[in-house]
Amino acid sequence: MSKVIIHANELTKRYGSHIAVNHINLEVYEGEVFGIIGPNGAGKTTFIEMITAFRKPDNGSAQVIGLDSQNDFYQLREKIGVQLQQASLYEKLKVKEVLKLFASYYKKNRPIEELVSMLRLEGYLNKYIKHLSGGWKQRVSFALALINDPDIVVLDEPTTGLDPEIRRDIWSIIQKLKSEGKTIILTTNYMEEAQSLCDRIGVLKKGKMVACGTKQELEKLLPSKQGNLEDVYMNLTGVMREETRA
Repeated sequence: MSKVIIHANELTKRYGSHIAVNHINLEVYEGEVFGIIGPNGAGKTTFIEMITAFRKPDNGSAQVIGLDSQNDFYQLREKIGVQLQQASLYEKLKVKEVLKLFASYYKKNRPIEELVSMLRLEGYLNKYIKHLSGGWKQRVSFALALINDPDIVVLDEPTTGLDPEIRRDIWSIIQKLKSEGKTIILTTNYMEEAQSLCDRIGVLKKGKMVACGTKQELEKLLPSKQGNLEDVYMNLTGVMREETRA
């Protein structure tokens, strides 16, 4: 049995009368790619913001690499890399300046030259962030999530809205990180992405974790005991097939 590297215990977040995350319990194992899928508004982003200390839970706790996600933030930030959907970059800086700035925040770094090569940023180092397309901003954001050479990489819908070529590049990088022994948490709206990359998958619906397991284990939850991940998704969430690709 692999080592538990993330343990969420009864994590809960409310916004007024709305419960965004509803008493989630979860264990993520060292070295796995753990996927989180669910409709928009299911609580995916709020959940990962809580385990990475970007948002304080109303109830419950999260232990990450033996550290409390709320009380040990400064120690934890050296160990994790996070790419959030709404992450803001320094628009008035050049790509190379942003990379150097973020590298200065951490005690340990992955070589900038390696990240530039990995994400094909060579021709963009002297471009200002504000002049980059969405896809290239996404690549820079991914580089920043890796710049401290983290043990855990958290990616919130990293390929949403990107063209197929960039998406495949990011898939290859995720597979490379896994081969290095990194633990990866990935939220996605693309069933093909979850099917291809994830060792286990959690399904969120209205803030609750309604199922969790390998692809094979989830498929056994279908009435027919067979199908694909999109069938599982629709069966558990009630969302039509077209929306799973949104």
